[in-house]
Amino acid sequence: MSAPATILDMCCGSRMFWFDKSDERAIFSDIRKEGYTLRNGRRLIISPDIIADFRALSFADASFSMVVLDPPHLERVGDNAWMGKKYGRLNKDAWRDDLRQRFKEAFRVLRPHGVLIF
Repeated sequence: MSAPATILDMCCGSRMFWFDKSDERAIFSDIRKEGYTLRNGRRLIISPDIIADFRALSFADASFSMVVLDPPHLERVGDNAWMGKKYGRLNKDAWRDDLRQRFKEAFRVLRPHGVLIF
């Protein structure tokens, strides 16, 4: 039996941030589950453990000792652009409010003296 996860990756995408993409200490969360074949034939897989909106997480307050927050940061990207598929995209009208809310949620689920990686 494994120990409960102590790390939350709030918007994991294809888990590029991680050396061990199956690290059992982490819960991988994203708003999307998708797969793409890129132009060079490589596969891009976005397969979170849970589908969740990082602006309104279902976790209790102070649930994690570490939170990874590597959110989408592209505002202007085409519908079929590989960078948009790989990194996600911002809502051009609401990204400022979304940014405030994602930090609010990150700190809400982070334990006192926990670590936020941004």
